[in-house]
Amino acid sequence: MALGPRATLAIVAAVAALAPVDSARAQDEKTTSFTADFGFVSTAGNTSVSTFNLGDKFVVQKADKSLIFTQILGIVYGRADGVKNAENYRAQARLDLELTPKLYLFGLTGWDRNVFGGIDRRFEETIGLALRAIRQPNDELTLEAGLSLFQQRNTVADQSGAFDDNFKAGRAGALYKHTFTKTTFLTQSLEFTPNFDDTEDWRLDSETALVAPISTNVGLKVGYVVRFDNLPGLAPDPATPGERLKKTDRFLTAGITVSY
Repeated sequence: MALGPRATLAIVAAVAALAPVDSARAQDEKTTSFTADFGFVSTAGNTSVSTFNLGDKFVVQKADKSLIFTQILGIVYGRADGVKNAENYRAQARLDLELTPKLYLFGLTGWDRNVFGGIDRRFEETIGLALRAIRQPNDELTLEAGLSLFQQRNTVADQSGAFDDNFKAGRAGALYKHTFTKTTFLTQSLEFTPNFDDTEDWRLDSETALVAPISTNVGLKVGYVVRFDNLPGLAPDPATPGERLKKTDRFLTAGITVSY
């Protein structure tokens, strides 16, 4: 059945009116991803050792990736013969806003606790720029720089008797990801944090992770974390006053990762 001129114009006008709405809906669509990894080792008999690690990464982003929210959690805990010998916690929330197709403005807030590294608790607020330098099918590289504020409480007081150490710092980082297959990949991150209030106090963190699939949503993950602190906190042993803790902490973890 043929349509008259008025009917045709009405249909065209309706489509034109709906098109911006559909486009707006597409822009407002959000995508989410969630990854959790965990590992546990326990021995009994002549020795009693248990170690536990847990982590997650939750990402919510707009369909065009112009706005990205990321939440990260990491826990490492261990005991040997009934005595705690590892306790490390880390949590972070981050928001990235697209300025250009490759350049993002980001802000993050974080909290961490490393009792055996001399940190009772530490809060962080950072703002900076992130450059998506490489975006290839199998290789991704992101570079970032920013300014940070830290509010830190140590487990042992310094020579003046103060536990708190609040300072301004910088941030320079890089994240590289190589994809072998759709579900097998390697990531490497580096993060340099110089203390602007004390140039001797700077940190360098490195994290390497390899994920290989078992099924569509389940895989094996091996991670290796190195955290170097050029000016670590004071040791808790009163017999050696003024002696500092070791500068380097290393964590090797292996376990199951679940992704959705």
